[in-house]
Amino acid sequence: MPMYQLMIIDDEPVVREGIKQLIPWSEYNFTVCAEGVDGKDGLKKILEHSPDLVLVDIKMPGMTGIELIREARKHNFEGKFIILTGYSDFEFAKSAISLGVRAYLLKPIDENELRDNVKEVLAELEAKRNLDDYYTSSEIKARQVVLRRLLRPSEDKESLRREIKLYGMDFKYSRFCVAIISPKNKDVEQEPNIDMEQVENIQKRSAKIDPIFVDNTLVLICKGCSYLEVREHLLHYNQRIRQEKKEGYFITVGQDVTRWEDINFSYECAKLLLDNSFLYKDMDVVCIDDLKTGYSDGESKFAEHLCELIEIGDREGIYERLQNLKEMYRSKVVKETDIKVQVIHNIVLLHGMLEKKYPDKLADYKDFDAVTEAVKKSDSLDSLIENVNRYAVEMTEKIGITTTENIVKRVLAYMERNYVQDIKLEDIAKLFSYNSAYLGKVFKKVTGDSFNNVLNSIRIKNAKKLLLESDLKVYQISDMVGYSNTDYFYTKFKKHVGLSPKEFVDKHKLNM
Repeated sequence: MPMYQLMIIDDEPVVREGIKQLIPWSEYNFTVCAEGVDGKDGLKKILEHSPDLVLVDIKMPGMTGIELIREARKHNFEGKFIILTGYSDFEFAKSAISLGVRAYLLKPIDENELRDNVKEVLAELEAKRNLDDYYTSSEIKARQVVLRRLLRPSEDKESLRREIKLYGMDFKYSRFCVAIISPKNKDVEQEPNIDMEQVENIQKRSAKIDPIFVDNTLVLICKGCSYLEVREHLLHYNQRIRQEKKEGYFITVGQDVTRWEDINFSYECAKLLLDNSFLYKDMDVVCIDDLKTGYSDGESKFAEHLCELIEIGDREGIYERLQNLKEMYRSKVVKETDIKVQVIHNIVLLHGMLEKKYPDKLADYKDFDAVTEAVKKSDSLDSLIENVNRYAVEMTEKIGITTTENIVKRVLAYMERNYVQDIKLEDIAKLFSYNSAYLGKVFKKVTGDSFNNVLNSIRIKNAKKLLLESDLKVYQISDMVGYSNTDYFYTKFKKHVGLSPKEFVDKHKLNM
């Protein structure tokens, strides 16, 4: 138990030394921290050392004991005073009482009287310490409860708001993210004791951190910095730990959120990465960027593809792309939280791409948080996809790019989806409200080839795929790629590939 601090202030050295020897101070849990040679010196040292108990002479040159006590109280000093004096002065005694002095002892000091008063002071100090410890411990526990509740999605936000205010917790930031530090080897009892010096370094650089233990993991609620900044700091921390202990931790960092009410979303994101630790065990720190969107190579370019569809104003393509995403999630039986984490991550990436390309057109767009909030609150996969579709369509209207290149890209996208049909340039021009002669001209300028040649290339490309990946007959494939006449299909195939369909298949088998 820490010792209490005692200060003796008297202008007579003999008196100061006598008081130190009069009783065994250490038995009463006191140690002398300083001595004052007069009132002014004593006041200076009181403010410097903030002792728990001060024994002070009442009459000293320059400043009396009462004046010293009064000045100390003005500076919010809360320690206890015992006055020592050779004068039985009633007025002094009254002043001492009004300043909250603990006792008023006459010189020569009676040892037993001093012992009794010191015991009483000690009892008061112990009671205060116990009470302070109780309240500190209780408040720490209460804060931990609040932090744990922040990690749960179903908590009453108004109730949390009141408790955050009650305990003076600081959440007045515009950005939050959550990191999880867990043992790399789950079979080993490895307690993730984070180096507090490192935490302080992270806090000084970019964030305040509220640490909390959940099961056998340390959760860090990071305030005032991005997940990429947190990732960088924790990467250095983990490397240092590995050098010292030969074994680092597996650390995951969740997506940024802009409101404390959404901290649970970042936590769920970090948990998703933790649950997939098998995929990332060779990495020190994993964040959402490391999660392959949609579990397949085709999905890894989701944001880029959607950005392109938005730029060319291809609403049909946007809808079709999102429907494919929906079906993929259903077929993979992906969890709700995982879907929302991945989708929000992708629309954050998508919006960043659009803002970078079209800063002027999106400068006044203030509804992005509402978009991510709508995705989070979606009660079904259908409504989630609809929310993303609504956002993407809104972006096409905001951007409204009608360059010749985008016109042609939109036509090409339509051709890729409808090459099976009997499509003609005149029909597409009418569909997109363009003059057919103008459309044919800009099409050749952008692609370097005519509409019909490009359409044939698309059809032959898909025919090659079907020839190699199916057991369908040539006449069936011909019909499936838009050629009703099989002989015409043979002619076009030979022209584009240099081989007949059968020769193409045989050559491919030979090269396998």
